[in-house]
Amino acid sequence: MTRTQRQKRSKQEVIVNDAAKIHATFEPGDVSHQGDLMIIAIQSLPTSAKPRTNRQLADGDTPGSRHVLMCGNVFDADTADVALLIEQVTGCQVGHQYIGPVFVSPANPTCDDLTHPEHGNQGFPAGTVCAVVYQRSLDEEQRGARVRD
Repeated sequence: MTRTQRQKRSKQEVIVNDAAKIHATFEPGDVSHQGDLMIIAIQSLPTSAKPRTNRQLADGDTPGSRHVLMCGNVFDADTADVALLIEQVTGCQVGHQYIGPVFVSPANPTCDDLTHPEHGNQGFPAGTVCAVVYQRSLDEEQRGARVRD
C-alpha cells in the first residue's frame, strides 16, 4: 500500500467525537464513551467507596490517558461491588480487571466536568453516580487485555 493510499484510508477511518456535551439525562444503565472509557450510570455509590485525591480516571502519563474529572468526587471501590452494581442496571457482567474508579457528578454540572485532550469533554446531571469501565482488546491468544489510548 502506498503512502497516499494509507493517508486516504486513515482519513476515511477517523471518527471525530470531540464536541463537548452535557447529558440532559443519564439514568442508571445509561452508557457514554470517552475514548477507551465507558461511563456507566449506576444506582448508588458502592458501600466500599473511599475518596481518592487522584482525579485522573485512567492510569498512565500519555495524552490518551488524561481522562480527568475536574468537578465532582472520585472514589476507589471494591471491583466486586462495582461489578454487581453494573450488572444490576445493565444485565452485563464486567470483568474486575476492567473496572476503574467511580465518580459522582457535581451539584452544578457543566460540559467540562470530565475532560480529555483528544475526546469530547462531558458533564452529567447533578449527583449522578458513574462507574468507569476500561475498553478491552483481545491479544493474539484471545485473552482480554486493557486497551489504552
